[in-house]
Amino acid sequence: MSKPWILLCPSSRGIGHALTRHLLRTTNLPILATTRTRDPEETKAALLKDLHHQSSFSGSASDRASSASATGPGVTGSSQFSDSSSSDTYPYPSPPEFSSDTASSTAGTPESSASASSSPSSPSSSSRSRNQSSLSDPLDRSSSSSSFQSPNHQSQSPSSSSASQANEEKDFSSRLHLLPLDVCHESSILSAAEHAASLFPPSTHHLHLAFALPGILHPEKSPQQVDYEHALDTYRVNCLGPLMLMKHFGNFLPRRQTEMDLSWHPVGLSSSSGISQELDDQEKHREKMRLPPHATWVNMSARVGSVSDNKSGGWYSYRSSKAAVNSLTKSFDHQLQSRSGGKAMCVGYHPGTVKTDLSKEFWDSVQNDKIWEPEEAVGHMARVVGGLGQEQRGRIWDWKGEEVLP
Repeated sequence: MSKPWILLCPSSRGIGHALTRHLLRTTNLPILATTRTRDPEETKAALLKDLHHQSSFSGSASDRASSASATGPGVTGSSQFSDSSSSDTYPYPSPPEFSSDTASSTAGTPESSASASSSPSSPSSSSRSRNQSSLSDPLDRSSSSSSFQSPNHQSQSPSSSSASQANEEKDFSSRLHLLPLDVCHESSILSAAEHAASLFPPSTHHLHLAFALPGILHPEKSPQQVDYEHALDTYRVNCLGPLMLMKHFGNFLPRRQTEMDLSWHPVGLSSSSGISQELDDQEKHREKMRLPPHATWVNMSARVGSVSDNKSGGWYSYRSSKAAVNSLTKSFDHQLQSRSGGKAMCVGYHPGTVKTDLSKEFWDSVQNDKIWEPEEAVGHMARVVGGLGQEQRGRIWDWKGEEVLP
């Protein structure tokens, strides 16, 4: 039976950073995350810092998440939130995100926009031998279950609680693998894919969740403001980046004949998988992500990539790059449907406005309920992606689970 793993690119800042931490907490799967920096160990340390103590949402975030009008996939409607995508430290830093409320006060800003990542870029990676030796543990119920806190955790002795925390931290570290990768250089992507094959041999493993998150923005109000080199960088990162990730990591997705192991997750999978598992007592304490029975490739899209929703123009290079991402998403899904049948699909995702350091000067102009903390944003992302079925494949979805039309 083929065992699943997760890919995130990049993971060193912004949405990618928060999503990696979220998936470490809410799944038991091994995660291959990438960083553009030279020393992946630094990124790994940042990703694991205080992870044991951090819940999926803070209290206020949880309240906001529960009150949000999330209506599920396929419901007609449009998001009021501006566009956002994650960025690793590419040649030009991404500008802050803007909402429709701030568009008129910014030069050349359309009604929707994209965000940059916020947390500082940092790296991390383990030696190949260390990574290989820890591969089986995350998917071994006997070893991974010990990392979960008991529902009676509060009544445990300090020594027992300390041991439980140490076990959980060890579990997080053993499941997280960091590799250097720069989407602007295909040789870097190829090298990372070769390392991935040694960590997760296709004969025994399959890529179950993939998040292609790279993105940068150079806003322009008119064609006269388009800088050739800036536009070229935008297309290299936003378009060729995801395409090259598909090229070199797409083959890790399951094929029609792949016998996927669907018994590995402690809370079971979507109801459509036909699997019903009871929670072990030690595993009830932690919130778990609802994972689909099929593999899913997720490209970071943006509402401004929608041609039909373009009501103000502007942002020529970014809009067109995200429209290209939407086209790539549809084409790749067609290929997966032919190659993998119902076992793998591709979708795009629009997360809404995400709060970053680079957008601080605009925070006062955005209503509190129109901007997400990164931890909130990835919570919505995990919920939407985990709830998508075969009928939603090949399309673009926003944080509310509503379709963003082409």
